[in-house]
Amino acid sequence: MNKIISIDGGGTKTLGVLYNTSGDELKRTTKGSSNFAVSVDDAYQSLKGVIDELISEDVKSIQIGLSGFSMIPNLDNLIKSLEDLYHTHVYIYPDAYLGLYSAYDPLLPLIYVVGGTGSIVYSLVDNEFNRYGGYGHLFGDPGSAYGFVMDVFLDCLKKLDNQKRLNKVQADLLKHLNLRTNQELIGYAHKVKKQEIAGLARFITSYTHTYVDQKIKKQAMIIAKSIEQVAKAQRIQNNFLLALRGGFLESAPNLKEEVLNYLNKKEIKYILNRDIKEAVYGGYMLSKLSKGKEF
Repeated sequence: MNKIISIDGGGTKTLGVLYNTSGDELKRTTKGSSNFAVSVDDAYQSLKGVIDELISEDVKSIQIGLSGFSMIPNLDNLIKSLEDLYHTHVYIYPDAYLGLYSAYDPLLPLIYVVGGTGSIVYSLVDNEFNRYGGYGHLFGDPGSAYGFVMDVFLDCLKKLDNQKRLNKVQADLLKHLNLRTNQELIGYAHKVKKQEIAGLARFITSYTHTYVDQKIKKQAMIIAKSIEQVAKAQRIQNNFLLALRGGFLESAPNLKEEVLNYLNKKEIKYILNRDIKEAVYGGYMLSKLSKGKEF
């Protein structure tokens, strides 16, 4: 029976899964980072390590989604080296493709929203892929955990500047970080990585407080309006499949519900994707759709 290998290559780990023609998982393995923007040599070794543990004679294609895709020095050379080494077809895509195609339905346009540490929206309409947003934390990353926390930080700074009293959530947040002044907060925000700032979203959303509710609703409106704008830009008139992904979207209290409430009030026609599969499953779907179709 023919098989395919799908690899989700990320900045933290590289996950590989072996599938049969029906999409059943047969085996999986993980290695270190395969982000070519960080280290070409390390990324290549992680890919090889994953493939070495999954490869067999009946593997007819290897589908790879890579973070740092644009930083691969020579994509054609990478593909050729892997094909020569493993004697099978190799396809390499930006990592976003795997997540996108894990929710793919050939009968419906797809809008795929990621609200995690950062934020981005993708559309897949008539097999045409487009991305919206995803400008990174230097532009604020609205609709993300990072954007949410930075919005709270900005409120704190304004109150500290004007010598106004912080609310309980703000005061506890600064105490948690051992910060007292606006200068200390500014220094902290400039010093630490965006992931550390985004991670504070869990601390903030653990509070039952009207201030937190307001801040969550603000991010929900940003996300919902971006979905509305993408649907208009793609001229989607009827139902589209909506996939909401990312730790912030999935864990922040009522965030997803607020997004859907806005879409419902605007009478935007969507079908919520509830069959949530791992991004790596998208490689299996891509194997069926690639021009070198194996199955």
